Amino acid sequence: MPQKKRPRRRRSPREGSSRRRRGEDGAWLSGSLVESDGSSSSTSGAPLPESLDEPSESDTRSSRKYESRYHEMLASRLAVLPLPAYADDEGPDLPSAETFEALVRPYFYDDELRAALVEYQVHKFLSRPEDVHGRDGDSGEVDSSSSLMDDIPEEEFEVDDARLRSHIVHEVDTEDRLDEEEANRLCHKYARYRLKACMLLKGVPIDDAAFDSQYPPDLPLDNHRLYHEDEALGWWFDLGTSSPATLSDYQRLVPCNEGGVEFESWSKYREFYSTPETDRDYLLYWETIVKDLKWIEEHVLKGYMEWHELRAKAWRQAVRIATRFENIPLSLAYYGFREYTTSKYLTFVKDLDSVFFEIWKLVNRQQMSFRDAMEHVYEENPFPLRKRDLEHELSHPVSLGLEEKFRRCTEGISKEVPEWIALVLISQEFSFKCDLPRRYVHYARKKLKIAEIIGLIPKSKITA
Repeated sequence: MPQKKRPRRRRSPREGSSRRRRGEDGAWLSGSLVESDGSSSSTSGAPLPESLDEPSESDTRSSRKYESRYHEMLASRLAVLPLPAYADDEGPDLPSAETFEALVRPYFYDDELRAALVEYQVHKFLSRPEDVHGRDGDSGEVDSSSSLMDDIPEEEFEVDDARLRSHIVHEVDTEDRLDEEEANRLCHKYARYRLKACMLLKGVPIDDAAFDSQYPPDLPLDNHRLYHEDEALGWWFDLGTSSPATLSDYQRLVPCNEGGVEFESWSKYREFYSTPETDRDYLLYWETIVKDLKWIEEHVLKGYMEWHELRAKAWRQAVRIATRFENIPLSLAYYGFREYTTSKYLTFVKDLDSVFFEIWKLVNRQQMSFRDAMEHVYEENPFPLRKRDLEHELSHPVSLGLEEKFRRCTEGISKEVPEWIALVLISQEFSFKCDLPRRYVHYARKKLKIAEIIGLIPKSKITA
């Protein structure tokens, strides 16, 4: 491909269109309904009763059958995706929910499709008696007797710090830049990964050996530009002349930043150049600090001096946690800790999904109006971090748009739905619809899922 083509691959699809994006984790919820990223106060961690996209027994395009309005809508949306001609053939079934979430752009989903999804999830829950009666699980609440945990003495912290600094850091030579010949070779190579992704979205089962036989490396593929600039896929490979020459295929993979605002620090995340091993360890590290440092969330509104002291205590604990993961360098451990403790989520969003759940109970069980229910929750004050927001909304109606957000996050959740299921679904929709900036944990998880699905790296368990 001529050099002049490459700059065009750096245009808007990478930053994304201006269309509405998802919030965190309006993720497809295979494994757990709400990801354990600290961005939801739902604590059930309950798994979906079964896959959202159960296989159909049909084996031709014309005989596809869908068990719900959600699946019909999903199929119709897929049918109009601008996929290249190579992906014209359609498989007998819809692709998996995990494939959808990982490969397509976030704007693919809207409130109408989400409402259909919630209806389907409710139907599946209610069709299983064990789900109606609830499940046992970790409450997720902080044990007040150990909410501050034991402080780590200075001498022990120095040992932990030295151990963390000894972790191997995979340096990238950023001075050695990609040349045109190598860029053209990689462009040809990466076209196949995007072709494979398009076929997967069409529901075409892929056998790697058969795929390699049909599309061998020396076979020229048309529409190179389309494979790198299409509006369907939510990721791309960095082949810019400013990118380092020594990057691995995984390091060149970049999830799109929808609307330019999906991720808090997208440009920074790209420059981490993490390996799959580092990203997998990072997910485990994040999962652990969110659980073990949860106590600090209760102090986010403290004065500067007290907060600074508590945060220093939490950092010592985070360093000790990071020493368990050999692929986590000190710099990334600190970055993750900083994203957790300075997140806008803690200050502006934490517990709002639970506030909506309490309002939902009053509106549906006691037939209260939204305002009366909100006032009741305000007076009870079970969520101190949100008291100021509720007070402001009561004094200045619609100023924060809480009623509109409540309606969007509870659409499709009727009063017949058991409370524990309602809490999970409200938290799920809240994280999807309330435009929460996503952090590196979300970036790394998305990148790993994409890479595994298209066969860029071997599959491994990715923490939910």
